[in-house]
Amino acid sequence: MGSKLGDCLQYFIPDWPCVPQRFKSANGKDGEPRTVNLFLGFFFMVNFVLGTGFLGIPFGFVHGGLLVGIITLTIVAVMAWLCALWEVEAMARAQAIWEYRSSDTVSDSSGSSSTPFPKFYIAQNRKFEPSELCEVFVGRWLKIVYLILFSIYSSLACISYSTVVGTAWSVNLPLNFGSFQECSDTDFLNRLLPAFHPGGCLHAYWFCLMLFAVLVVPISLLDLKEQAIVQLILGLLRFFTLGAIIIYCLVYLFEGDTLPTCDADNNDTMNSSLFYDNSTETFESMDHIVFHFNFYNWVAAIPVFVYAFILHQGIPGLTHPIRNKKYLRGYFNLLFLLITFLYGLLGVVVALWFRDCVNETCTLNWHPMTSSSHHAAIRALSYYIIIFPSIDVCSVFPLMIHTIVNNIYTVVFGRDTSQTTGVKHKLIQVGMKFTASILPIVIGFFVSNLVYVLKYAGLLGFFISLFFPMLFQLSSQWVCCHLFTVGKSSDRVAKNIASSSQGPTIQEKQPLLPNGKGSLYEKGIGWFIFDFLFTFKYRDSYKTPYSTPLSYPICVIGFFVVAVICFVLTIISLFVKET
Repeated sequence: MGSKLGDCLQYFIPDWPCVPQRFKSANGKDGEPRTVNLFLGFFFMVNFVLGTGFLGIPFGFVHGGLLVGIITLTIVAVMAWLCALWEVEAMARAQAIWEYRSSDTVSDSSGSSSTPFPKFYIAQNRKFEPSELCEVFVGRWLKIVYLILFSIYSSLACISYSTVVGTAWSVNLPLNFGSFQECSDTDFLNRLLPAFHPGGCLHAYWFCLMLFAVLVVPISLLDLKEQAIVQLILGLLRFFTLGAIIIYCLVYLFEGDTLPTCDADNNDTMNSSLFYDNSTETFESMDHIVFHFNFYNWVAAIPVFVYAFILHQGIPGLTHPIRNKKYLRGYFNLLFLLITFLYGLLGVVVALWFRDCVNETCTLNWHPMTSSSHHAAIRALSYYIIIFPSIDVCSVFPLMIHTIVNNIYTVVFGRDTSQTTGVKHKLIQVGMKFTASILPIVIGFFVSNLVYVLKYAGLLGFFISLFFPMLFQLSSQWVCCHLFTVGKSSDRVAKNIASSSQGPTIQEKQPLLPNGKGSLYEKGIGWFIFDFLFTFKYRDSYKTPYSTPLSYPICVIGFFVVAVICFVLTIISLFVKET
């Protein structure tokens, strides 16, 4: 029995203690970094992307328009999916260029060392963080820009996670003892800190933050593979909660029940982003809610949709432990297909049931069901759904800290965390993780209202999840086309690759592919437009195993234009709202 249980756990959790602690890497050699299977790697990524942003999708569907909201969510999902694959492609090209520094051959995942360039793959013992991709393919200045934007976004995200836990637990947990007093939603409305009652709502809020720190800081100090069991359990809880929300709304919709009239005065939640038009409409028929369209609220919902798909900053670190990296394209296909389906289904059923009563954080709509007038099972389920966002962030927070430290470490020390094995560097990484995990919680002691935290954070999602991956794709294709078809790298490219990797610089070499003569920079803008963008003549110089028919430069340019239009519309709507 024990052996069968161990074998079962080994399939899902390769680091389970009952199995050997040394695992074979993708090429079958011992002594390589320990890996996880696609199943567990899938849960790492699901936990990272299913944060709290998707809880605002039903509100966007209701007030922007259900039909147009579904279409917009699908378009954003397609762009986010392509950008994830494009970032993986850029990582594979960076690996090929990194090995090209000293040899005309590259070892593929099967261990062969006689394959001529270009051979693109993702190594088991080397990863390239987005900050490093910036320097390899564009320059150090872009690495600095990325680090600034990423630091702002990740800091706001981690602070928001702390405030979500502090507010949710202090409002819903019976903390009425000693100097504590249970908080209410109104204690957080339009305040940086909850209203300070003589009984101690503020003390309860601080106590909840300290409890959150006790839970997540130790987990944040662990490597990803050591978080396996925690991430697996919390990932299963995510699917259970989403299933409970969807089934609850579907049951009442098919039974033909009518939602009691909501109290408009209590429908303004403490987590309001202030993006939406506060003038609400009453939806009396199903046709009205489906075909209704409000341009301003639709534009305001776009950054919410983008925010719900942000995972690109964590792709290198979260895919690094996965054993079979050759399946990453199918892995991301399944991931985005699943979360898009769940997002769409959640948004539709919650919007159709709660209609104009829906809150910006849809889980708060279950608060009336916690009253004693409802069945005990309904009250218990409602309490769990309300608390879910705070449970949710307990797994997202450590993954975000892991991503922050990986990027900062790469910039500060000029090497990737996967290349460090000494005790000194491991201690440095642990210290960085501890600092990065404590600071947001400390700031959360002084900021409890998400209005002041996430008002503009969603806009940074355009850069993190769309603009930078698109730039990685175009610039990596350009660099590979230049290196592998001309065989004569420019000083700038050679300097960038040498400065971001340990080892000798690229040497002048003969062309590896017979696709061109002379420097690409000497061919002019005409060649760039008509040959590089509109033809597939140079595709062999940058095509990877993860490429799709939409990976070509002209497709990237097209999606970039769409993303820019959405970003500009969002900025305009925000400016109009402020004025």
